[in-house]
Amino acid sequence: MMASRAANEYGFVNARIRGMKSRFLSVGTYESLLQSKSYEDFIKIISSTYYGQVISRESSTSRPTPEDLALILSRDFAEVSTNLSRSITGKVQAFTKTYLEMFLADSIKSIIRGVHVGLDRDEILRFAVPLNPTQADQFSMLVDAGSVGKLIDLIPYRDMKVALLTKLPKYEEFDSTAPLDVALEEWHLKKVLNALIDFSKEDQNRVLDFLVTRVVLRNVLTMLRALALQMDAKAVEQSLVRFALTREITESLKTASSWREVFSKLDTTRYSHLSGRLARLYEEHDDLSEVELAIEDYIAQRVKLQLTAFPFHLGTLTGFFNLKFYEIRNIRSIAVGIERKESADVIRRMITIW
Repeated sequence: MMASRAANEYGFVNARIRGMKSRFLSVGTYESLLQSKSYEDFIKIISSTYYGQVISRESSTSRPTPEDLALILSRDFAEVSTNLSRSITGKVQAFTKTYLEMFLADSIKSIIRGVHVGLDRDEILRFAVPLNPTQADQFSMLVDAGSVGKLIDLIPYRDMKVALLTKLPKYEEFDSTAPLDVALEEWHLKKVLNALIDFSKEDQNRVLDFLVTRVVLRNVLTMLRALALQMDAKAVEQSLVRFALTREITESLKTASSWREVFSKLDTTRYSHLSGRLARLYEEHDDLSEVELAIEDYIAQRVKLQLTAFPFHLGTLTGFFNLKFYEIRNIRSIAVGIERKESADVIRRMITIW
């Protein structure tokens, strides 16, 4: 009975997602893009994929600049997201709208970090993916704010602004965007938990599997950075994401006194199969970026699993949105890297392929 109800509730949108999954870029296509000899070659290759029709429809030229391409790709993400949302009704549609705000939060994080360190506007907007033209205009306005404090004042989402203002004194005290990152993460987690209340336990678990993984591994990275930078306990406290479902491991991580101990604590969780690999990477390379890349890849694989086996559940929607977001961000990063004549190895470190 439950399976039949789920099939009825998610059947139509699942059929649409199955069709759109076939448009995702293959590993081979990514490699071809990375090996492009010039930006012109990059555009030729990307135009031979699903995105060729998107570029033709949205661009006045056959060779849009990286900045124009970024806007075109963002509009495609927004169109796909909007059309999928229209395919569903009731509580599933309401949840989808709430879940998509994760990408808004991630983009705001990128903008805040960029303004904090004084990056140029194009570099900042490179990692911000607006969900609609209104957000694109809002992001441009925020990038030009001039300071993080003014940026927060300009944020048009009241509850998000309140969450950030609460952490603004800590940002100023530590001269770090970490407290603001945490505020945005916790803001979205709270909204998702509230939106999940009316769903079945199975639906809840599908969504929470990804969110819990993201929080735990984010906090692991935070502790590794804190130990490497010898941050004091107060700064660490402000940098860890608080989430009821990860309280035990978060409290445990706080007491770690070495990077080995961080991985040892992770080894006591359901991520024990990952902790050993991350520890070896860190020991061999002595480079946190290697660990971060491995974590991003792991999370992407967890997302991909949402789209396998029995498909009639919320995870099918959230999994698709996440993979689509990764793809849009990847293409934008490769475009900028190729235009700046970065090596394939350098660009590869900026993208996430599942």
